[in-house]
Amino acid sequence: MSDDLTLEDLPQPEYEGTVSVDDLDVDGENPNEMSEEQFGLLVDRMRSEGWLGGPILTTTDGVIADGEHRWRAAQELGLSEVPVRQFNIDEPTRRLWRQEMNKNQGEHDRKRDALEYDYLLHEGKSDEVHELTQAASEDLDELLAEIKLQAERPPEYEYNPDHNVYFEDCITGIREHLEDNSIDCVITDPPYGIDWQSFRREQEFDAIASDESVGEAAALFREVCRELDRVCREGASLFICTRWDVYPEFLEVTNAFFEVHNCLVWVKNNHGLGDLTGGFAPKHEFIIYASVGKREPLNDRDDDVLEFDRVNTTEYTHPTEKPVPLFSHLTQLATDPGDMILDPFMGSGTTAVAAIQSDRDYVGFELDEENYRTPIERRIGEAKRAREASVNQEC
Repeated sequence: MSDDLTLEDLPQPEYEGTVSVDDLDVDGENPNEMSEEQFGLLVDRMRSEGWLGGPILTTTDGVIADGEHRWRAAQELGLSEVPVRQFNIDEPTRRLWRQEMNKNQGEHDRKRDALEYDYLLHEGKSDEVHELTQAASEDLDELLAEIKLQAERPPEYEYNPDHNVYFEDCITGIREHLEDNSIDCVITDPPYGIDWQSFRREQEFDAIASDESVGEAAALFREVCRELDRVCREGASLFICTRWDVYPEFLEVTNAFFEVHNCLVWVKNNHGLGDLTGGFAPKHEFIIYASVGKREPLNDRDDDVLEFDRVNTTEYTHPTEKPVPLFSHLTQLATDPGDMILDPFMGSGTTAVAAIQSDRDYVGFELDEENYRTPIERRIGEAKRAREASVNQEC
């Protein structure tokens, strides 16, 4: 060793200590993934042994460079604070640090890795990227080839920069942001008025807004339908999720504004909890299928019974989260690439993800910004990057 350095001789963080779990954030584009089993083991180890690893590394704004899984485990455990070291670094440096740290942990998605390297190269981190890939015995050219566009064939789909999710009341938001006859399809899961509150392991979800009573939920939905009638073009399709016990109220409201064609039955394949004292376990939900005026033919004929596994309860971020494959299926049946899909009750962003996967535009509204901005932005970011990588690979 040529230098006898102490810790004090090294560059120091701007802050080292503890911060509130809620003061940290992620960008939703981390290539490093843990399996459900790995994450569960991390949570169990922290519960039994205490905090694992060093402090979480972040920018001075609280965006995580290293330690995302420990942060999520802290949330799962209900911790209010976590140890951090915060550095005054720019965004490219933060993402470079993440790549460097990630090489020694977790499993990697090659497409996301390639997209991260591509970003870092364009941000002037060429030397660092080459050093990192050489140290990890990675072929950078081979990685980048996965997302490289061939000039003779442009991408099949170009994303519209006007994709939006507004965190505000949907009635006011639709009036302010959406023009007449601008929507090709509505896919939504409104509050049912059953005062539903769900749980996941140690985490308790907040009760859903506007879900205090069936009457209030139906009244809200009626006001939303008034706006949908204005913004949806003639022939637009609507898919409205509901349940058997509130179906009559929501059917009556839908019938007042639109042409109702079917009651679709979504079979979850794995039932919910329901009445644990001996009642029938709930294994299905209803979806009202309607249109504005005379409906247009679907792109394909399908049964009115749709079988899609519900979201695993250890993975969902919303208490009534619907599976992306279900909404993607409806999207592809009722719309064409480039069509605009509206979800007035965006929740955790499933409709947006389904739209991106299916080459459609989307717009949505979500009132509960505190709980759902982060998962919405994370899921949309992941879906866009995955779609772009898929399109580029096809070229």
